[in-house]
Amino acid sequence: MKKIIITSTIFLFSFGFASAAFVPTYPIAELEGCTDKVACMNYCNKAENMAACIAYGEKNKMMTDEEIKTSKIVADKVKEGKMPGGCKDKTTCEAFCQGNVTNLEECLSFADEIGINGTSIEEGKKIAKALKEGVNLPGSCKTKTECETYCADPVNIEECLNFGEKSGIIEPTELAEAKKVMQFIKSGETPGGCKRKSDCDAYCKIEANFSECVAFAEKAGFLSGEELAMVKKVGSGGGPGGCKSKESCEAYCNDQSHLNECIDFGVKAGTISEKDAEMAKGGIESLKSGLQEIPAEAKPDAESCLNEVFGGKLQDVLDGKITITQDQGEKIGPCIESAVNKYVEKMKQQQVPQGGSPEGLQGPPANIPTGPTGTQGSSSGIQGPPCSSPEECMKMFGPK
Repeated sequence: MKKIIITSTIFLFSFGFASAAFVPTYPIAELEGCTDKVACMNYCNKAENMAACIAYGEKNKMMTDEEIKTSKIVADKVKEGKMPGGCKDKTTCEAFCQGNVTNLEECLSFADEIGINGTSIEEGKKIAKALKEGVNLPGSCKTKTECETYCADPVNIEECLNFGEKSGIIEPTELAEAKKVMQFIKSGETPGGCKRKSDCDAYCKIEANFSECVAFAEKAGFLSGEELAMVKKVGSGGGPGGCKSKESCEAYCNDQSHLNECIDFGVKAGTISEKDAEMAKGGIESLKSGLQEIPAEAKPDAESCLNEVFGGKLQDVLDGKITITQDQGEKIGPCIESAVNKYVEKMKQQQVPQGGSPEGLQGPPANIPTGPTGTQGSSSGIQGPPCSSPEECMKMFGPK
């Protein structure tokens, strides 16, 4: 179940040394010689050190442009004493914005003023609106910690879900699933009798409990027939790289370096056919080759058509983030063929002399593929016309 959160709107003064591409060498002279990540973050959490930390982060590209801009605005606000509740650093600002629901609107207004946005801010606005309309927080909680603690207790789940529904901070699909779980908790039918998400997750990670948890997911309607079959085939050992959830498996397999491992795993598990596997491995290179070999003037039409085929994600396909399905593969050749045909027809109209005969000017050569075999075999499967400019094509195909 989603937690009921009294959101903090204050920008976090400290920046993540370990998460940036730049790896600092300690001690950092510009930050008064702080000797490790913790010491540096403690240093940067102090208002008087913000300017130095922002400058260091900007110099070493440890912050995005948006983070730099927001940090500088916050630094100015601190100097001017115009922070919510007069707070001056991360600790005091979080205490003010998360410590009492009565401060929520002031913190949200500050977030709008300095341009902070995101999911937590939108949730905060929904909560503020619900409170104005007379909706009470679960258990009359006043702080983020109090609300999270109250709603973590299964006894209070119905009250918390009602608030989530009235305030709109829980999406309808998630709300429906949570209500299903609530009924199973009340009747004691959850795996191992678990009542909290953390307890259920821990119970279902144990291999011996795998069948019981899959049976529960099926009974609760959390898995479609296809998903259920896949889970049963994959088994309790997890998917490629040991991934355990749909999200973690997608994240792992969207990494191009794991593509072959994921495809081979799918073939062994019976979730991917040999034909689809071959297509996924060779399709991307074939697609790239085809786009490179057709005339530049035909490329926009080809890319527009292919973008429709891939749901607007052609670039993700070319980058290897998304694999090509058989159905998509069958549409690649026709897209390229159509684009080249349009190009040749346009060239006919523009360059055939008046009274001349266009018979000699043909459409795309016969080696332009029209189906999955041509598009998905080797990288030489897709070929454009053997001319790369209108002039060259006219010499080869135009009227003699």
